[in-house]
Formats: sequence, structure tokens, C-alpha cells
Amino acid sequence: MRTVNIGILAHVDAGKTSLTERILHHAEVIPAIGRVDHGTTSTDTLDLERERGITIQSAVVSFRIGNLKVNLIDTPGHPDFIAEVERALRVLDGVVLVVSAVEGVQAQTRRLAQAIRSLDLPLIVFANKIDRRGAREGELLDEIRRKLHIRVVPVNTVHRIGTPQATVCVLDPAGRDHLDTLTDVLTESDDRLLERYLRDGGQLDPGTLHDAFVTQTHAGRVSPAFFGSAMTGTGVDQVFGGIARFLPPAPDRDDEPLQGAIFKIQRDRSGEKITYARLFAGALRGRQQVNSFRTGNDGLAQTAQVRITGIDAFDHGKVAPTTVASAGDIVRLHGLKDARIDDALGDRPVASLAAAFPPPVLESIVRPVDPALRHRLNAALADLADQDPLITVRRDTRRGLVSVRLYGEVQKEVIAATLERDFGVAALFDPSQIVHAEMPVGSGSAVERMGDPGNPFAATVGLSIAPGAVASGLTYRRELGSLPLSFYTAIEETVRQTLGEGLRGWAVIDLVVTLTHVGFSSPVSVAADFRNLTPLVLMAALRRAGTQVLEPVERFDLDIPEDCLRDVLNALGAVRAVADASERCDDRWRLGGLIPSSGIHQFERRLPVLSRGGGDFVSRFDSFAPVTGAVPVRERIGLDPLNRKEYLAQVSQM
Repeated sequence: MRTVNIGILAHVDAGKTSLTERILHHAEVIPAIGRVDHGTTSTDTLDLERERGITIQSAVVSFRIGNLKVNLIDTPGHPDFIAEVERALRVLDGVVLVVSAVEGVQAQTRRLAQAIRSLDLPLIVFANKIDRRGAREGELLDEIRRKLHIRVVPVNTVHRIGTPQATVCVLDPAGRDHLDTLTDVLTESDDRLLERYLRDGGQLDPGTLHDAFVTQTHAGRVSPAFFGSAMTGTGVDQVFGGIARFLPPAPDRDDEPLQGAIFKIQRDRSGEKITYARLFAGALRGRQQVNSFRTGNDGLAQTAQVRITGIDAFDHGKVAPTTVASAGDIVRLHGLKDARIDDALGDRPVASLAAAFPPPVLESIVRPVDPALRHRLNAALADLADQDPLITVRRDTRRGLVSVRLYGEVQKEVIAATLERDFGVAALFDPSQIVHAEMPVGSGSAVERMGDPGNPFAATVGLSIAPGAVASGLTYRRELGSLPLSFYTAIEETVRQTLGEGLRGWAVIDLVVTLTHVGFSSPVSVAADFRNLTPLVLMAALRRAGTQVLEPVERFDLDIPEDCLRDVLNALGAVRAVADASERCDDRWRLGGLIPSSGIHQFERRLPVLSRGGGDFVSRFDSFAPVTGAVPVRERIGLDPLNRKEYLAQVSQM
């Protein structure tokens, strides 16, 4: 049986979960259609999801279309939970993008479309809410083409749009208007088809065009658009058929070596860790021992052998144990106690993909209301970080503080509610702050040798630091030496860990660190000597190089009515944003430029008033830029190698 893994994506409230319910009902997986506002949907299973009426975690459910098995992943629409969407995108064969026919293309719609295009995923569009006042058809298609850069082709049309009596009908496959539209769109991206069109006197037969339509959709060049209403079910049967026709099944790779990826982790009510994985190639059996690949926080590859104690398969709305899983399957795995999201399984790692969405730029300190529950809070946050690694828990063991990385205030509220409901820990969050970075402004070096006054360690370490290329991260090099491999490993791991905090407490980026001097005394020297000495040498070199603090800057895209241009430009200037691109289209302006992350919330709050509700703003992380004005400092956590006396005193007690 063929399998296709699809995701349903949308801006919040566009009708994504409602469409999922309709599809599952049409497939006879669920007997009745749940409602988001009633908390009765089948994929929103968390209590918080039902209470808030939003999807927080991605959910997997399976159904069949003839001999095709469809694994459907319902994803969050709120931007604070974009990490769940990113992980789902990495395991999909195709996407259904839901767009409201009333509100049209919204900020999150544009972010999602950019991510889908960056991964070359096949896509079909569902234009929802055709029965609502203000729904549009032709204008909406033009907006999708202009704002999302999707070459969309409608496959049905709407009668009485914008009324409760709205209905849809499939366009005549042999109709002249439809064939002309297909010809114009498809020949634009297929030179061979254009050549055939010209050779045959400006005519292409319907069969050729419809085959090319499917082929180009599979390749991500064009996208069919279906109009309908998830609330009433109008047009959902056509989307159902469109999934089978336009989204390509997973390739047949059963005979290849095992290759899979973990994209989701949950804990069941008993506390067992449940791992969700997509198999790209090969087969997996219960009780099988397989390789696990992981890239550590230090950037180094880690390999281990793990044993699968059980496999659960998704099929027709149910989850049931199975003995074997094949290429294309999405499964739940048991027994992987140390698994993390993005771990790869099999004989070789899955090729890594560039991140579809940037990491969070906010950070907040979390404190238990009851100080006696600090250890329980730490354990709970570690558990949540397993489920969402972008939360990035940062612990200050010296002062007993914990901070987490976040996308926004709604995510903060959800984490607080989860901590109290699931872990019994009431927690308070400090106001969020923007996460900055540091980079060296010059070069510096330092060395400490065994036997030098003030060096209590049986080790010699010398390091040099120099600025690296923009966006290069950390480049680590070592010159020739004769240390045992474990000592070299201890130095490199410590360098990467120590650079999580620079001279002002922010992670240091875009630099080259070179190990210049090494020495040891056998059998006296141990790896701990190198781990303890390296931070002192590294920070001495960094002091000599000097650093500047950088703030995150985002690339924005803004679409506004012409008559509010001046007010919007003034508002952009007030938050230090710079527009470097502009384009006029009819009575609207499209602006592009750079905006500091710290100014986005203020600008987004003002935009609806300035644009009278007609503005459309979207941004994503672009780069770091030097901070202007007061330089922010982040308190250091743990041992402080910048304070040599205190550092040595604390190390001696360990």
C-alpha cells in the first residue's frame, strides 16, 4: 500500500483543525465532527488545547483514500508554536495550506508559505469560509499569487460566495477557459511543454495538460486551489480527492538501509517517553537494535546504539502495535529513553535541512512560587525541553535560577499552565528580554603552561581568537600536537561550552578559535585538568580580542494602503527600522527592510490603527547588528572564569 504524509497548515483561526475534522469524517474515521469552540476535536487532545481553542502540539491521525494510506499531521497555527510546525515540515511529502477567503493572506500564512517553498514541498491550497460575508474568489487568488508567490490554479469555482448558501462546482476539465489557464501557467515553467504547444499550433490536448498539472504540482512548481467551507463541509470531498491526485506518495525505498528521523516526543500518563519517527528508507522491527545519530550542543556528532522495544502504527484513526514499519511510515516508538527530537535512526544520518524558521529571540527567567519546588521545576522544564528543544533551558546552579527561550507571550502562558497542571509546580515568569550575542572585534591569544605560577592544573593550553565570517558561528582549529585524543576532546568541548557566555554574558558567535599550545605530564594529567584550565585561557584571549554586543535584526515585508504610507514610515523610524525596498501596486505599497527584533512588538501594536486594519506585516530573523545605545549585559551562570580567584576557589571544591 502506498503512503503519503501530509500536513495541514494555516494562520490561526483560518479553519485548519475544522478542515481536519471534516476530512476525517469524510474518510469515516470519526462518527461525528468535533468543534474547536466546543473543545471536541479529535486532534486537539491536550486539556489546554481544548480550553484555549488552539492547537499547541502537532497530532498524527491516519485515514485511507482507496489504496492510499494518508498520515495527516495537524499543526499549530499560532506563531508562538512555530517550532512544532518546523518539525512536522521535515517529515512531510506534501502540504494543504488553508487560507481564509475572508481575511485572505495573513502574516503567519506568509511565514508558512516561505517555509514550504524553502523545502520544495508540494502544496495544495484550500480557500476556506466561502459562506462568510466578505469572502472573495478571484481577488483572493490574485492575493495568493502576489503575496505568497504561489502559482495557483483553481480547480473549482463558487456560486453565491459570501452567503450561507455558497456552493462549489468542479471546473469542467475540458472547458476552454480552464484549459487556457492551465496552458498559460504550465508552459511558463516547462520548456518542453511550451515547445510542444508551439509545434502543435497553439493547442495542447486536455490529457497532456492534466498530466502536466499533476507532475508540476508534485514538483512544487504550481499549486491547485480548492474553494470550500470546513464548517459546512462544502468542497471538502474535492479536497479529499485532491490529496490523492496532487500530493505525491512517499517513494518506495523499502529495500534500502534503514533511515529515519525523530520529530516529536511525548510522555503518556504513566510517564513513558513516546517517540514519533518518520521512516525514509528501509524497515524497522520491534526488539531491533539500531544506530542513533545526534549533533550535540558542541556541534560534534554523537553515535549510540538503541533498542526499539515496541512500535505503534497509525491506521484509520487508530494507533495499534505492529511488528514492522516500512519506508514512508510515521510510527510511535517505545524504549528510546534518551531520544531527542532531530535524532536520526538507521545506518546513516538523514541529510540535515536548513531551519525553516528561526530560533526564538526571547528569554525569560522562571521561578517557582514555592522555592521548595525548585528541583521539581528544573525536572519539569527539562522534560518540556525534550518535547521542544528550542525552549533551550539555561540553568544558573549558583543562584538557583532557570531561564527559557521563547517565541512569545502565549507560549509563556501555556508553559506556565502546563507546569502547574501536569507537574504540580506553580511558576512565575520574569518579563521577557531579547537574546543578544557577542562577537570578537579583534584578535587575542593566551597561554598557560604547566608549572607556571597560578596554574594549579597538570596541563598546558594556549588558544587564539580571531573574528570569523558573518554567520559562520564557531570555527575550531587545532595545530599539531601530541595529546591523547581524550584531552583534545576535553579542550574542544569546553571551548564550545564556555563560549555560551562572552564578556557580557551573551553567546559568542562568528569567531575562529585555534588551539596553539598543548602539554601534559603522564600519568599525572587527566581530562579534568584541561576542562578546568581551558575556560581561563579562552576568556583571557577573548578579553584581549574584545567583543561587541549584537542585537537580532529581522527582515520585514510590509503591505499597506497608499494613503497611510507616511504614518507607517514614521512608525518604522521610531523603532529604528529601515526600509530598503519599495514597490507600488495599484493603490497599495509593498515595503521591505530591516527591523530590530526589540521593536517588532511595538510596531505590530500600532500598525492596525495606522493602516486602518489594512496593513499586512511579516518578518523573520535576518542577522545580528551592533547594539546602539546602552549595551545590555546578561548575568553569568555557573562558574565565572572572568573572575580567576573565585573560579579557582570553586573548582578546587568540586
